[in-house]
Amino acid sequence: MSEKNFYAVYGKGGSGKSFVISNLSNSAARMNKRVLQIGCDPKHDSTVILFNGVNLPTMLDYWAQLQAESDDVDPAPRVEDIIFKSRGVHALEIGGPEVAIGCGGRGISLGFEILERMGLYKWRFDYVFLDFLGDVVCGGFGVPISKSIAKSIILVAGNDHQSLYVANNICTAVSSFAKLGGKSRIMGMIINKDDGTGYAEQFCERVGINVLARIPNNPEVAKLNAAFELISDQAPYDKLFQDIVARLPQEDGVLPKPMDFEAFSRIYREVPKVTLERVTEAELY
Repeated sequence: MSEKNFYAVYGKGGSGKSFVISNLSNSAARMNKRVLQIGCDPKHDSTVILFNGVNLPTMLDYWAQLQAESDDVDPAPRVEDIIFKSRGVHALEIGGPEVAIGCGGRGISLGFEILERMGLYKWRFDYVFLDFLGDVVCGGFGVPISKSIAKSIILVAGNDHQSLYVANNICTAVSSFAKLGGKSRIMGMIINKDDGTGYAEQFCERVGINVLARIPNNPEVAKLNAAFELISDQAPYDKLFQDIVARLPQEDGVLPKPMDFEAFSRIYREVPKVTLERVTEAELY
């Protein structure tokens, strides 16, 4: 399997990233493509919509159980215990530690180490979608970029300040690792919940990346998502997602030009010039 088949999808929590990825996976399967979706978030809910609201057992939970039960120092999970299938999509949730216990990023790094030993890069898939939380900046969540696991990065964002701020951070990570020899590039952005304000388009133009698709801000879509129903089975969204799937192998990724915070802020407003009033130590007592 070519590394070009790996697509790491990043977005702010709540941006609809998992919803978008699940519909991409479903569309790819409907097009008779072999597809694997890997959830890389400790919440382990990337694939829940594909399984009608059911959370999959996580690979790290199973690996921890094996460690507790086996004398083997480094037991290997079995594929049949960590990969499940629905709608023709192969799915896997890496998982992570309990809330406030352990490091989620380290869990993701460990997860990829285990998958590599299991033969991840030898498995035959046309598309491997990696679902990553983008608003956590620790190294574990940047593994696909830092290690060039995924040459192709897809951003999911809306027109809001926070999701575009996250997108700019991912562009910064790609640009920084490129200076160290990293080969990951930005394929483009899928604008989700598009309300027509145009901020996301402005962002893409300024950092030099493509808009892959626009998913309109439609209350009916939100209701379907809440009910764990895919939209890629019905018009007009079936064609929209199939077009994205077909476009991805043809798309050349680019090295983005991330903005500093002041330049980024100008997307939304003109930043005023002010003289900062400094505080003396005496004022603190």
